[in-house]
Amino acid sequence: MIKLVIAVKRRADVSPEEFHRYWRTTHADLIRENGAAKKYMRRYIQCHTLQEEYERGEPAYDGTAEVWFDSVEDADAFFNHPGFVDAIGPDADRFCDMEATKLFMTAEETVI
Repeated sequence: MIKLVIAVKRRADVSPEEFHRYWRTTHADLIRENGAAKKYMRRYIQCHTLQEEYERGEPAYDGTAEVWFDSVEDADAFFNHPGFVDAIGPDADRFCDMEATKLFMTAEETVI
């Protein structure tokens, strides 16, 4: 099992409130209902930056997403599947700054 960690940055023209509302509802619903996600994803978690962080200034990221796949090959298949290419990817562009958003594959190791 591998995990894709995504450090998500919102678009400059999207307020924090709009970003979090859209990500929690519209984008999450799209993923829940998407055939490619159902086929390849094992788990998807959103971690939203706390409101208190915005009160201190602009946070580096607006949240993280964690996506579990059985293998790197399954992750590649997901990102090349029409369900991602035609729906999930373009939807992320509506509220995320994809230039500032960072992605990396990990292997989880439990310490505690």
